[in-house]
Amino acid sequence: MNALIRAALVGAVVGLAQAVIAFHGPDDAAGNLLLMLFATLPAGMLLSWYAMLRNWWLVALLGQFALVALYVGLTMTAPFSALLAFGAWRVGLITMAGGACGYALGAGIALPVATPLRLSAVGVAASVFLAAWSNHDVTALAAQEQAMAARHATNVVPDLPGFRLTEVEIHHPDLSLTYERADAVTVVVDLRTESPPPEHACEQESSTSDLICTKAAPNLWVLRYPRGTVLFAAHRNTLLRIAGGDVPEKQLLAAARALRPVGLWELAAPAYERP
Repeated sequence: MNALIRAALVGAVVGLAQAVIAFHGPDDAAGNLLLMLFATLPAGMLLSWYAMLRNWWLVALLGQFALVALYVGLTMTAPFSALLAFGAWRVGLITMAGGACGYALGAGIALPVATPLRLSAVGVAASVFLAAWSNHDVTALAAQEQAMAARHATNVVPDLPGFRLTEVEIHHPDLSLTYERADAVTVVVDLRTESPPPEHACEQESSTSDLICTKAAPNLWVLRYPRGTVLFAAHRNTLLRIAGGDVPEKQLLAAARALRPVGLWELAAPAYERP
């Protein structure tokens, strides 16, 4: 069997081991990620030796380094917990594909293979890694959507005519959305799952000041600050905190009463519009 194929199979097994660690390792996300990245190196070396790869130790080191670079690049902006929201079998496929590409890259560099084959292995692996890095926001949002679907829920946003979604921050399982108007007026919408009812959320925020929560409609509460209004609205098991700043309260109330589902590609649009 071709050495590159054997290296890719070794990497796929290493990736599968990483998926097992991800779901059955420590509860601490950082510790879990470190264990995934480095505890599988001895297994990679042993399997590379068993597969009779020349320079097996270098193949394993380079392959593991490629995996570290891939996962670190992904988790710089996409929380590790968001990636796990894809579920066990999907994460397993992702880590196996990453492992196969990483170890094929290591073999392409370390093994004495024909130049066209070496360039092909390096090019394919590099393309996969660059695609993953450049689409980390979409990856995290896709995981968010998958997690919401598993809870039989959907992300919703208020209807804000004249505003454009300019920024999405992922705090899995929550989202923070920033909308901006042409005159630079902004509205920030926080989507929180498994949160208290709007009344309790409003009271929790008002407890640090002398402000009073007011009920505007069923499942809709208002907190009036001297320099703006904050609304708390509910849709199924999702709490929306809508901070309007300079937007009139009447307009915010109308927007909060017209909640609509929002999909993956609408949420991902700001990532593609950045210069």
